[in-house]
Amino acid sequence: MRSPSPTADWESLLWDPGPAAHRPPRRARLLAAARTVRAARLLRRRGWPEAQRYLRTLRPTVRRRTEPAEAIGLARREAPACLTALRLADPEALCLARSYALAVHLTTLGLPVEVVVARQRSSIGGRFACHAWAELHGEVLADIPGVRTGFTVLQRFGSEHVRSAG
Repeated sequence: MRSPSPTADWESLLWDPGPAAHRPPRRARLLAAARTVRAARLLRRRGWPEAQRYLRTLRPTVRRRTEPAEAIGLARREAPACLTALRLADPEALCLARSYALAVHLTTLGLPVEVVVARQRSSIGGRFACHAWAELHGEVLADIPGVRTGFTVLQRFGSEHVRSAG
């Protein structure tokens, strides 16, 4: 039985209060995993500008309209598979690589995920920290839900071929 709400901070990464999401075809999920690995290598070898170009022009393999709650449920269910594939391709991946890989994986499945790159509002010792995360319909994916607090968004982008239903 599912508890009505998460009881520990980390449980919010696994808990999904929404309806059960449809399961994408196996072929689409395998292609998403392969694209995740390719994207991680592209980011590591060619850098951020080339990685952005890849995500912006990425076309989904699944063209199914999903309601935001169902899409978020699907994204949360697919996140562990994506992050496992990323871990195999790049064991040292930091937040930018993780959010980018998640966006590539979920865009392949037809979800309008965006990568958000932000800078900390207050400096620590004269230096500003930066962070990146993935968002779908305004929900933070595979990160702490309150991550936006204390950060100013510098960049937000996703695929030009997948648009939000809302």
